[in-house]
Amino acid sequence: MKIAQKLGLTDEIFSRMVVKTKMLFSNVLGHAGELHYEKYLKKHKIDFIKAETDNHYDYIIGGKKEQVKRWESAGTNDKFLAINLTQTHGDRSGVGNFYHKESFDKLVAFDVLFKNFKIININEIETNKRFDDYIVGKHKINRDDTNLLDSEQKEFLELIKVKNKEYPDALEKYKSKLKISYLNILTRACNLAPNEIDSLFTYENFRLVTGAKGFAAEEHFNVLLENKKLSYIQDKDMYSKVDHWVGKHRVQVKIPNLRAVTQEKWAFKTHKSHGSGVKELYTNDEFDYVALFIGFEMNEEIDKYLPIAVQNKFLIIPTKNLLEHPKYPGYLKRVSSFNKDQYKVNDLSLLN
Repeated sequence: MKIAQKLGLTDEIFSRMVVKTKMLFSNVLGHAGELHYEKYLKKHKIDFIKAETDNHYDYIIGGKKEQVKRWESAGTNDKFLAINLTQTHGDRSGVGNFYHKESFDKLVAFDVLFKNFKIININEIETNKRFDDYIVGKHKINRDDTNLLDSEQKEFLELIKVKNKEYPDALEKYKSKLKISYLNILTRACNLAPNEIDSLFTYENFRLVTGAKGFAAEEHFNVLLENKKLSYIQDKDMYSKVDHWVGKHRVQVKIPNLRAVTQEKWAFKTHKSHGSGVKELYTNDEFDYVALFIGFEMNEEIDKYLPIAVQNKFLIIPTKNLLEHPKYPGYLKRVSSFNKDQYKVNDLSLLN
C-alpha cells in the first residue's frame, strides 16, 4: 500500500496500526462509507457533486444534500441499525453537538461491513428533545427481511463493540479464530481492496492523514525503544493521555505542527482534538515526557500532508520544560515550541 510506504511502515504493520487503534479505525470506516456510495452512484450513472471538507453534508444529488454515515457500533444489533448523528468537529458542547434540520436533506446509512445501505429523508429523523431546530444524536432503523445481519457481520460487530482496554485482546482472538492477517481484517472491515483504502488518504481527508501520521509515529517509537533495548508498554486505553510507559515514565508521542514550525524552532500541539477553552487543554501533569517524531521529511510542493521520506528520529522533551497556558494556570499552552538545537536526536537517557 502506498500510504504504508509513505509512512515508513509495511502493509501489515500499517494495517495493524489502523485496526488496533479504534479512533483511527473509526475514521477510516467513515471515509470508506463515502467511497462505497460514490462507487454505487458511478455504477448507476447518477450525477453527483462532492461537498468540500467540513460541510454538514457529503454530496449534492438532484439538488438535495446527502450525508453519508456508517453504522454506530454500540447501538447496532439484530433489531436496529443505529447511526450516530453527532458532529465530529468543532465545539461539541450543547447545540454544537448536533445537526440542524437544514444541514442535509437525506441520510445515507451504511450497515455493518458496508454490505447494504438505507436512504432516509431528514424529516423521518426525530427532533432533538433539547433543541427544537436540530435532530437527535442517534437514529435507529428497524430491521426487516431486507437488512438482517449475516454471520460475518455479527462476528465483526461483536468485535467492534468491545470497549477500550479489552479491545486489543478481542482483536487478537478474532484474528486467530479466522486465521487472517491484519491487512485482511482491514480490507474485510472496509469491504475494499488495498488500493481503494489507499485512495482514502488524500488531501481532502487531511484529518485522516494527520491521524495516521500520529499513530505511525507511535509505531516508529516502538522500534526506537526496541533498538535501544528499553522495555515499554503501550497504553491500551484509547482515552489515555499516555501513549507509552517506559519504566515509570509516562510518554506521549507527538508529530510537529507544521504550521508553527520555523527554520529555528520545532513546534507541536499540546491540546486535545475536541472541546473548547480550558476543556481543550492538557494539564501539566498528565504525562512526563513528549516523544516528538521529527522523522517525516516534508516537501509541501510535492505533498502538503504526506512525507517524501522517513527516518526514525525523535526528540525527548520533559513536560516540565513546556510553558503553561497564559490564561489557565496548571494547563499547557495550545502549541509548544523550542529551539531546534535544544535536544539531541534519539537521546533516550532521560527514560533510562
